[in-house]
Amino acid sequence: MALGLGAQGADRPAPPATASEKELQAPLTLEDGKPTPGQAAEPAPSGLRTFGSLVLVIGLAGASLWALRKYGRRRLPGGGGGRLKVDETLALGDRRYISILQADGERFLIALTPQSITLLARMEPDLDEDAGGFDEALGRQVDLGRPVPVKEMEALLRQGGGGQ
Repeated sequence: MALGLGAQGADRPAPPATASEKELQAPLTLEDGKPTPGQAAEPAPSGLRTFGSLVLVIGLAGASLWALRKYGRRRLPGGGGGRLKVDETLALGDRRYISILQADGERFLIALTPQSITLLARMEPDLDEDAGGFDEALGRQVDLGRPVPVKEMEALLRQGGGGQ
């Protein structure tokens, strides 16, 4: 009997869909314009669009680097002003340096250690900036002809900063 009922049910046409069932089966259109699962979605981005975006990003990065080199760090916030400049630096080893600073048109020979900064000498302004250079200025201030032990150099640095 059960077989007969099944056969009779298959021959019977389905009842017509009501208006509410038709409305539920229809795809939704939302106000935000995004597709719902029943609607077709936008096609995936093409390779040309991806390549164009990549070229745009690389171009912006290149333009930023060009502007940084052309206008320099001094015009950026925290980049420092134009009044103070390190002309040259010589490393003596063990985190000790001698530098020539230029501030407001004056030049200074300073020594830098991890613990202190010491003024060694105020240098005379050269009429010709290229004449001499760092080696000559250092030679006038320190006798480089003889080796100087580290302890003696430290004593010289401590002594030179107090009176000048």
